[in-house]
Amino acid sequence: MVFKSPLKQQRYPAAFGKTKHLSIQKPEGNLNSITMKKIIYTLLAASALFLGSCKKDNDNNPDNGNGKDTYQPFTAGSEWKYRTEVDLGEGGLIADTSVSTMTAQTKTINNKKFYVTKTVDNEGTEETYLGLNNSVYSTIIHDEVTGMDLEFAYLNETKAVNESWETLFTIEDPDGDIQARLKTTIKEKGTSKTVLGKNYSNVIHTRVETGFKVNNNWVTISYLDFYIAKGVGMIATYGTVQDEQVSKTELMSYNIK
Repeated sequence: MVFKSPLKQQRYPAAFGKTKHLSIQKPEGNLNSITMKKIIYTLLAASALFLGSCKKDNDNNPDNGNGKDTYQPFTAGSEWKYRTEVDLGEGGLIADTSVSTMTAQTKTINNKKFYVTKTVDNEGTEETYLGLNNSVYSTIIHDEVTGMDLEFAYLNETKAVNESWETLFTIEDPDGDIQARLKTTIKEKGTSKTVLGKNYSNVIHTRVETGFKVNNNWVTISYLDFYIAKGVGMIATYGTVQDEQVSKTELMSYNIK
């Protein structure tokens, strides 16, 4: 599988698939920390091409709408407020607060059912999408560079702790193709997590690692930790690059209808 790497503009995934624009210039020469950070966000977008393929598309089992027994409520009028911070070491901290409200609308994308949310932040209002198909929870990221709607799957609740799956693919780049790997692991199930002073129970913790091949050796350069609480939804994500946390999205408040 081949994914073309845009040179100029990268983005990072925030709450409910909303994306932010980042300007990261690629330096000349060999891979370095700035290039790695650029590749990370390309991989995060590219991951949509692979993570949602654990089961066949013709076996959809979306939630019945109340969300009480799932890790993402879909009832219309439910609301989540998040704070996102990103620090790439280039221009300081980027911070934003967003509010996502579940609507009664649904949309079919790639033969899968997604629920439409309205997400409002300091840039305006945007439609975003959440899906539960074949026990896989995912959100849609629209990549304006490629013009593609990319499905980013962050949880498969049927997987056991320490169970993981990976996909190998190629990122095309003017300086030479990059052999890339995306690996997702269930780190914890049935645990608790405190976010911004509030404790959540029945939490699943997943980790998505991104990396590429250097001198015939796989090098993991980043990972995203997701925390999802049963009956609530995503409560936090933390992005780490080379052992340094560069982004976080945390749930400030919520109201499930």
